Amino acid sequence: MGLHIAPGCLPKSRHLFLWTAKEKSGMHTTTSCPFCSPHAGVIVAMNALCYARKDRFPVAKGHMLVIPFRHEPDFFNLTGEEKCAILELVDDCKRVIEEYSNPLGYNIGFNIGAVAGQTVMHCHCHVIPRYPGDTDNPRGGVRGVIPHKREY
Repeated sequence: MGLHIAPGCLPKSRHLFLWTAKEKSGMHTTTSCPFCSPHAGVIVAMNALCYARKDRFPVAKGHMLVIPFRHEPDFFNLTGEEKCAILELVDDCKRVIEEYSNPLGYNIGFNIGAVAGQTVMHCHCHVIPRYPGDTDNPRGGVRGVIPHKREY
C-alpha cells in the first residue's frame, strides 16, 4: 500500500499482514476487552503493532479507531514504537476515509482515564472526519470537551 513512516519509527516491516496465534502469544490481551483479538473482518488497516477499524458508534461518517494490539489502557504507557505505529495508521485512516468521503477537517485524539471520558480501557485513537455543518460552531475543536472553555 506504500505506507509512509517517519524516520526512526518502526524499523520493522511496514507491510500489512495478519497475525498468527504464535505471533500474538507474546502480547498481553484480555478476553473481556472488545479491542483485544479483533476479527479479521473488522480490520481496515494494520501494521506490526496496531490495527485500524471503523468505530462501532461513529460521531461522524468515517469515524475510525486506531488500536494497539497490546492491551494497555494508557497512551502514556505505550512504547515509542507503538506510538509511531498509531500515527502511521492515522495517515492510513485518512486515506481510507477519503476514498469514499470528502471531509474538510479532522479531529484526532485520545481519551485517557475515566475522568477524561475513556469508556473502553484499552488505548485507542479516534480519527474523526469533520464536515461543514456537522456542528453549529466548531470553533475551539477539542477544547469543547469542557464546554465553557471551548470559545476563547
